[in-house]
Amino acid sequence: MEATWKAHEKPVALKGNVYVSTYGQTKVHSYLSPPDGLMVNTQIVEGRSSVVIFDGQLHLPYAEEVASYIETIGKPVDRFILSHGHSDHWSGLQVLTERFPAAEVYAIAGVAELIRLRGSKTLERAKQLYGDRAATMVTVPSRILEEGVQEIDGVVYDFKKFEDGESEVQLAALLPRHKLLMAFDLVFSSTEHAFTVAPFFDHWIGILGSLKAMEGYETIMVGHYWPVDRSGIDSTIAYLSRAKEVRSTSPDARTYSERIKATFPERQQQGWVDYSTDFLYGPARPR
Repeated sequence: MEATWKAHEKPVALKGNVYVSTYGQTKVHSYLSPPDGLMVNTQIVEGRSSVVIFDGQLHLPYAEEVASYIETIGKPVDRFILSHGHSDHWSGLQVLTERFPAAEVYAIAGVAELIRLRGSKTLERAKQLYGDRAATMVTVPSRILEEGVQEIDGVVYDFKKFEDGESEVQLAALLPRHKLLMAFDLVFSSTEHAFTVAPFFDHWIGILGSLKAMEGYETIMVGHYWPVDRSGIDSTIAYLSRAKEVRSTSPDARTYSERIKATFPERQQQGWVDYSTDFLYGPARPR
């Protein structure tokens, strides 16, 4: 099914941007936060009578924008689905669950446990970095998202679990009828730096090989920045392969950061490299 992409004429005042892809009766609304919110994507899948929300933003004000935009669609929220346990994707669920209290938060097995373990410490650091834009409470998924094929409001998903990629536990969602793969933080645009916050380079590259071998999609929704085509997998593999080499010869975070920036001078968001190295070389890897 061919998708039609277009910039959305914003019905509410937003600092972020929204693009809408139309697949027959299904629409995917992609909200992308500004760079100071790490350009996090929230994917809003609009089915026949409801919407399913994937991920919840880093900063509370941008989560508020997402909530206001959802209201303009005019359909109830069926559920929230969290792709993985990094706080730039779950912090804003504090706002979204308050605005849509009837919808539960789902995540693949293992994600909720990681958030319970690290959530409070993560928010302490976020408060130091972001002040009142940071979440004040930890949102832990209450429901397990089962792996495999499911149909939600007329949209078919094939949910897949991967371990030791950009995070310890990560979701990918294939929408085969729409030739769409939601890869979240497993794939990055070739124009932006990737978040290398954990030393799982080999595992992550292996996961990308598995995604590359999959059939049934043409477009990839990523966790940060706009969608990419299948070439985004190869460019992410190339990035990680080089990052692994740089990591093996870099004794500290500053050296790693400087070398990665020099290796990929054309990539944007150099601040993401500095952000990553705090975790890659720090005592507590996840964010």
